[in-house]
Amino acid sequence: MRALAVLPVLLLAGCPSSHDPDLQGDDDGGGCGSGQACPCATPRTVGDFEMCADTETDGYKVTVRYTGAGALALDQSQVLLNGAPLADAASSFDAKTQTFTLEATGLAPSKYSLLFRMRTDAGRDVRPLFVPMWIGKGTRFADFTWQDATIYQILTDRFLNGSTANDLNNFTGDLARVDDDRSRWQGGDFAGITAKLREGYFDAMGVNTLWISSPIINSHRSQPSVQLTDTRRFASYHSYHPIATGYTHLDHLGFATPIEPAFGTAEELHALVNEAHARGIRIVPDFVANHVQREAALYQQHPEWFFPYNACDNRWDEARIGCWFTVDTPDFDYGGRPEAVQKVVDHALWMIQEFNFDGFRADALKHMDDKFVRALKTAIVAEIETTVGDHTMSIEPTVFYMVGESLGGWARYHVREDMVQGQVDEEYYNKTKAALLTFNISVRSLADFAIYNDTAYLTPQDNNGGRGGYPGAVMGNFFGNHDQVRALTEAGGRHERLRLAQTFLMTSPGNIPMIYQGDDIGTDGGQDPDNRKMHRFTNLSAAERASLANLQKAGKLREAHPALRRGERTHVVVEDWYWVYKLTYGGDEVIVAINRDDNKQFTPPAGFVDGLGNCANGVVPILSTCIFVKP
Repeated sequence: MRALAVLPVLLLAGCPSSHDPDLQGDDDGGGCGSGQACPCATPRTVGDFEMCADTETDGYKVTVRYTGAGALALDQSQVLLNGAPLADAASSFDAKTQTFTLEATGLAPSKYSLLFRMRTDAGRDVRPLFVPMWIGKGTRFADFTWQDATIYQILTDRFLNGSTANDLNNFTGDLARVDDDRSRWQGGDFAGITAKLREGYFDAMGVNTLWISSPIINSHRSQPSVQLTDTRRFASYHSYHPIATGYTHLDHLGFATPIEPAFGTAEELHALVNEAHARGIRIVPDFVANHVQREAALYQQHPEWFFPYNACDNRWDEARIGCWFTVDTPDFDYGGRPEAVQKVVDHALWMIQEFNFDGFRADALKHMDDKFVRALKTAIVAEIETTVGDHTMSIEPTVFYMVGESLGGWARYHVREDMVQGQVDEEYYNKTKAALLTFNISVRSLADFAIYNDTAYLTPQDNNGGRGGYPGAVMGNFFGNHDQVRALTEAGGRHERLRLAQTFLMTSPGNIPMIYQGDDIGTDGGQDPDNRKMHRFTNLSAAERASLANLQKAGKLREAHPALRRGERTHVVVEDWYWVYKLTYGGDEVIVAINRDDNKQFTPPAGFVDGLGNCANGVVPILSTCIFVKP
């Protein structure tokens, strides 16, 4: 069987197969405890457990031995596989050695994660053990690295209404104060996302990761604006006003469920994640940890865990630690309250373990004390990445990827080994928008920026009093998201410009393209709430269909060609309004042309054809792009 580690020298990423006689422990107990048979030669210690996890292309073997005080009480414990009770857990347990031996073969490619929630015969709750494994060949499954990711951002409430049964009534109670339909709940839900997964909507774009809204229940009242002078009221459809923060399997905080009922049930969220994983698609929810909404149980129980009211409005940098986003969003005092740090970190671990998530889009990192960010990372390394060999890199399939959001020049600050692997790259957004959407700078300026930026975060540099960047960094590239004016609107409604940005995004190597829902078809819109319209799938215009087709082709080419994901970019031709670059990785080579000029002449080497279908006979047409590959 194959150990989980991608790097063969890192044996602790899993364990060598226990059926190899040369790797068995000594009769005197070896490294597994006196008088006990070793499950493998190099078990990993995780809390009160020793564990090994081996995988092969269609199966796994996991050995887990409890090493804590007392004995496990199975009748008070749970072993879950992908959120469901494991039927044969009891029969796989040796009470004498306190060891589980779990094996499975003939498995379809997917993610298989075991979760051990144990209690002892003395009634003590044992810290859970989480064992994530990807089974199957290819970069969607066990050969995945985070450089292979393509992320599609979904505002869950604004994607697709898959079930009207969970729709909220916007016209009852305090919600009736929201008088702009664009700021009300629209009905999108987990069922809608799952339906599009099954239809292959994301597969058609080469998407293998979904960033979804935080699934934690939010306030169902109207909310004030961030701007103190703005008298409008808003609903919490975006999921940034959580009230069940702190929920774990041991502390329900009075909630029957912590899952946002407007999005669906916990069972429907499990179904979404499992459907995605079976397709080699990872799920990365928004994680909102900076603040809660005033109704939150933690704020009611522990007001001392939060800063006194202090407005962020017009003071985002000077008051970044401790300010309240609105008058109704108390801000955690993580620097002064270690018990708050532990409570929210435990909540994060519960979310990951319960729903088998693959990463977090960590909201508002800039506004939280570094103590929290470091504590979260430490806990994830220790309790989530239990099958990872090298936690400093992002090249193993079970690495838990965190991409933060820190605008205003802070993107580099948190990109460190002890914080997060990446951030949304604000400067990438600025340059792409200016060169390809608004035409405010030259393509030459974009070219000069891009070559450097592909690897800029792999080396440490000073930033805002810290030092960010490290070899495991993988940033999030984007040209639009829910906080920006829509890309098509920035482009003056011109789909040709949008398609320039689409192609550039999907051919930028080393980091992760992040596509905001609607930027696949070309949705227009100004500032919030106009940039958060319900996504459309039918009755598309010819221009919208062309933009969707362009992104689908570019995304599938990125999926097929490692040079577009992991390669090195070099210039071929650089002019003020025209740029040709080459990407190489091993034996794979791709050539990309971006043309803001009149028709240009370019003939690729023999054997290369344009996978987008725009360029032929040595001509790169005006306002078009080409991705030349060898079929």
